[in-house]
Amino acid sequence: MSRFGFLAFALSVGIAGSALGREAKLTRYPHYHEGKVAFSYLGDIWTAKEDGTEIVRLTANKSRDIFPRFSPDGKWIAFSSDREGGLDVYIIPVAGGDVKRLTVHSADDVVLNWNPDSKSILFASQRGEDFMGKLYTVSVDGGLARNAGPDMGTAGSYSPDGTRLAINRKTQPYWRKYYRGAYQSDVTVMDLALKSFKDLTDYDGVDSWPMWSQDGHIYFVSDRDDNAQTNLWRVSESGGEATRVTDFHEGDVRFPALSSDGKTIVFERDFGIVKLDLITKEVKPLKFTIAAETQESLTEFKSFNSTISDYDLAPDGERIVFAVRGEVFTAPTDEGGELRQITEGESRDQDVTYSPDGNWLAYVSDKSGREEIYVLSADGAGEAKQVTDLDALKSSYLWSPDSKSFAFTTADGKLYTITAEGKDLKELASSKYGRFSRPTWSPDGNWIAYSRPDVSRSSDIYLIPAKGGEEKKVTFDSANETNPRFSADAKSLYFLRVEGDDESGDRPSMQIFCTPLEKIEKDPEVTEAAAAKSNRANAPDANAEMRKAATARKTTPKEPNIDWAGLKRRTRQVTRLGSVSSFIPANDGKTLVFVASEGQGGRGGARAISTIQDDGKKLNRLSSSTPDTAEPEGDAPRGPRGSRGGGPGNLNLTRDGRTLYFQEGESVYSIPMSGGGGGGGGAAAGGGRSGGASPGGVSRKKVAFNVTVRIDKSKEWEEMFDDAWRTMKYRFYDPKMHSKDWDAMRAKYKPLVQYVGDRHELMNIINEMIGELNASHTGASVEGGSASGSIATRHLGLELDEDQAAGRYVVSYVYEEGPADKDWIKIEKGHYLIALDGKPLKAGDNYWERLGRRLNPKVELTVNTKPNDEGAWTIKYEPISLTTYGQLRYDRWVKGRRELVDKLSDGRVGYLHIKAMDPPSLARFKKELAEFRHKEGLVIDERWNGGGNIEQELLAILVQRPYEVWHPRGTEPTPRPFSGYYGPKVVLQNWRSASNAEMFPAGFRALGLGKLVGTQTMGAVIGTGSYQLIDGSSIRTPGVGVFLADEARTNMENTGVKPDVVVENSPEDNLSGHDRQLETAVQEVMKSLKGTNGVAGGE
Repeated sequence: MSRFGFLAFALSVGIAGSALGREAKLTRYPHYHEGKVAFSYLGDIWTAKEDGTEIVRLTANKSRDIFPRFSPDGKWIAFSSDREGGLDVYIIPVAGGDVKRLTVHSADDVVLNWNPDSKSILFASQRGEDFMGKLYTVSVDGGLARNAGPDMGTAGSYSPDGTRLAINRKTQPYWRKYYRGAYQSDVTVMDLALKSFKDLTDYDGVDSWPMWSQDGHIYFVSDRDDNAQTNLWRVSESGGEATRVTDFHEGDVRFPALSSDGKTIVFERDFGIVKLDLITKEVKPLKFTIAAETQESLTEFKSFNSTISDYDLAPDGERIVFAVRGEVFTAPTDEGGELRQITEGESRDQDVTYSPDGNWLAYVSDKSGREEIYVLSADGAGEAKQVTDLDALKSSYLWSPDSKSFAFTTADGKLYTITAEGKDLKELASSKYGRFSRPTWSPDGNWIAYSRPDVSRSSDIYLIPAKGGEEKKVTFDSANETNPRFSADAKSLYFLRVEGDDESGDRPSMQIFCTPLEKIEKDPEVTEAAAAKSNRANAPDANAEMRKAATARKTTPKEPNIDWAGLKRRTRQVTRLGSVSSFIPANDGKTLVFVASEGQGGRGGARAISTIQDDGKKLNRLSSSTPDTAEPEGDAPRGPRGSRGGGPGNLNLTRDGRTLYFQEGESVYSIPMSGGGGGGGGAAAGGGRSGGASPGGVSRKKVAFNVTVRIDKSKEWEEMFDDAWRTMKYRFYDPKMHSKDWDAMRAKYKPLVQYVGDRHELMNIINEMIGELNASHTGASVEGGSASGSIATRHLGLELDEDQAAGRYVVSYVYEEGPADKDWIKIEKGHYLIALDGKPLKAGDNYWERLGRRLNPKVELTVNTKPNDEGAWTIKYEPISLTTYGQLRYDRWVKGRRELVDKLSDGRVGYLHIKAMDPPSLARFKKELAEFRHKEGLVIDERWNGGGNIEQELLAILVQRPYEVWHPRGTEPTPRPFSGYYGPKVVLQNWRSASNAEMFPAGFRALGLGKLVGTQTMGAVIGTGSYQLIDGSSIRTPGVGVFLADEARTNMENTGVKPDVVVENSPEDNLSGHDRQLETAVQEVMKSLKGTNGVAGGE
């Protein structure tokens, strides 16, 4: 990206306002010092006099520089920047000059304030040291950042004498409006010497950004007005009633900052900067006229080398059509040939397909303001014709076999057909319980197959006449079934079904099933044996049958004579491998090409492309992908049909059956169908892996091309805003949008997009709009982030303390099962670190700087029992990621809770913690429940659990009651079922228990399983997914509401689950390790054990 205009000037050059400039909007994160304002604009740090003169750009780079703060002595400006990875703390002289980096860590370090003596900077960071983020300080001279004192924190301000801190311990996203609940922010004061805390406010809404002034008050932002309007308030530093300082009736107050002399507060409001004089009470908007361009070129020509978002194969196999960055192109499948740009403009064009006759292209575009289907000549000639005009999100569409019509589905649960000319729109079916799958036409065009969910939320397969009529059910199993496909001869219907669970984590395994539509008049085994004998005699090549079938397909297959009564009886399972992610039928009417994970139950490993006969025989592996590195969350972003990344998808066979095309990642590949196991590698009954299958498959060939897209970022940002607004309109779980006029919200925020200079500011505007909904599980975020790539900070698997007297770091803890917990690694508690990687290490040195980007994977530590070199030895091992470190800390915490429960109950009560509502946590819960089945009572702790989707499985286990007793001779009796737990139990929750971790305790109480102990939960209960915007940024899509089964049908969103026994751990408790909540939970269980005569809970 290039710079424009005066960006070529050196840093710290004054910029006078001129006729060429305009009033700067979206100036952010202001701070004030002696008539001068520092702020962030266009991703850089600026200063200006409050009258708008002497504007200086202090930083100028492609990174994001934010949160500027003047030092009290006026010499420095501290700020956060992602110029070398995640946000770190930097300082720069007020007059400009060299930038100095103070922190080096992959966690984001957000600058908050200075210590009053100007010697250190206060910042917030989440470094994996606890469930919540903490406050830290770092010296202006650099060195190791130190814990500032509080048990947790998101914002903070020192008292004028530096002995106390006013903090927020927790907070909602700043852009969320109207929230009332347990995850609110209060103003709390900590005495740093006494380590004592006092809440100055206690309000269930916003009391954020505390600022300690010399006038004896702490100022903060609150929405405690009746209309939830944010204003500045203040409270005495000794406590008492809060009083309002400003009187705004619209325009929220954001990111206020108090000057070091305590006389001035500047803050964001209406996407500009406002100054409040605390002496005169004058409120004045500050305006800056800046003739500056963004660091990003607003017009960019971006090359995409064999990169796509989705594609389709032409019927003749000679070209592909693909979409990338919102434009449609076609390219030859072989090298050479002509590239063609089909669409170009300001809209987002995607979901491209060829018509079956190859003459037309269809795609989805938002050029009309809604996503609609368009048709254009395959060579790009002429104007595109809009086919649909329907105020609904188009979920999927498919050409009819004669290229004259479309079947398409909408997000509001409707299935339609329409002609390619945009006529004769017909609603064929509707669904009350969820969306239809992508429809598929029968080869003769007379039937459409699809799946839709029923009241149990599991999907079945249906057929409906393409001209309209009664839908007919094809599958009758209680399992989830989806993705139906007809065989080429229209005699069978294939689909995916959830078959069984993966025992290692309860992950469902998808398998292919086949339902013959017609009666089977001949024994398939006899027929196959005769065919095999004939084939051996004639010895055709491996794919002759498919090529023969391709020729036969030129004639329309006859309509099948469907035997409805025998469909269930004839349905059979085809594959029994790792989970199948996608498949297509081949042209011969019996072969299936599919993608399946090679790991157990679909877990882990690479995904292989294979073929198999629809009787489960002749498995042939063609190609393998690389293993998944991550798993997407929620709804798939708009991309390849049948694939969400992490392996091959979007399979397409050429009509002659010789070549398979597929998408993997962002590229298209082809492989010959004759590869793999050399003609099938023998029969593997029931879909089992054939011993003769090739372990490696054949080599793939990338469809190579290079296209350039002209990106007008101003126009693209407008499209992204509209796309985000439209996504929430159609996907938000409440069609009434929480009583917000969503059209009015678009009108309110869209005009601001013209002032956007980078994607972060666009996301800010989008989030402010989304925040009007007062909903959890929402938000937009940019793809990636930093200009230079993130630093992968590593951890030693040790806790280190500073021995100030010795001037060394001393080991205070070695994590069990961590990298240093090995017999051959000689390091233990009390040992000193003398050097790291051969360089001396002194107390206060920032060792994170050496544990970031590393040349060698192993770290070398020089260790000694005393704080000097004499007798020291060296050890080497690989440090761990911060994620792994967080898990080790978690395991240590759980072990400590369990030991405490054993001590308090004299071993009678068991303890389980549910970290997240995900499959690994469910597997751990089952394992530990079996281990503690002999305990008389049970504490189930789900504090700090952010949610997931396993509450049904947990409750299904806990709700079990004994119905029989199993008593083999010579043994003690045991109740059945063995997997149940029948003793008294409680659930322990807190304000950080969210989403599915609120549904679980609500269900626990509703089913009469026991009491809830702790604090009210967050009130953040919506089922969510995500959607990808055109540049890769994402927006969360909360599409599922959850309601209690009470008479009022209470919405769990913004409600929270109240405990039966209220108890909260104070900040003092957290710092001292006193778990008051857990003590109370154990007491409640022990009360229930009285009078049980010692009968164990599991027996």
